[in-house]
Amino acid sequence: MSARSWAYQRAFSLVELMVSLAIMSFLLMVSAPFLSDWTASRQIKDAQSKLLSGYGVTKALALRNPEGVTSDAAARMTPVAGTDNWMLYVCTASATLTLCDGSNAVWKADFPVGIALTVSTSASSVCPVTSSAASITIDNRGASVAGALYYCLHRGGAANDVSGSLV
Repeated sequence: MSARSWAYQRAFSLVELMVSLAIMSFLLMVSAPFLSDWTASRQIKDAQSKLLSGYGVTKALALRNPEGVTSDAAARMTPVAGTDNWMLYVCTASATLTLCDGSNAVWKADFPVGIALTVSTSASSVCPVTSSAASITIDNRGASVAGALYYCLHRGGAANDVSGSLV
């Protein structure tokens, strides 16, 4: 056997290479929708985790009550819609605090881009998302001033919505 015929037997032919590329591109096309759904699901779960963590920090701050507030508002969590994503700010409440933002926040978190949030006192009106969320105020006994609070996190279609209760 000559050296030249040996080299042709060990290499891939152009046809074999094209067939394997076609198979790989087909598999990539089939898996792309599953990957985008998984990404949206992970982003919703990340936002839900941050929302629940923020609520826990707000409640702990209200129970600790570092400002010595005796009225209804001991701590406040304020969701703010940014240009690309939602931000959560947790602040101590006092008579002089009118706005809870990044400058006076004790704790803050960013939602992933594309996640919308709605907070409501009614479970039936929380979804679909209206792209608005009110501040959540906790008194010095650790209870929500507004009563029961419900949330809805939304990204894409209704299949990706996640809703629940904060209290």
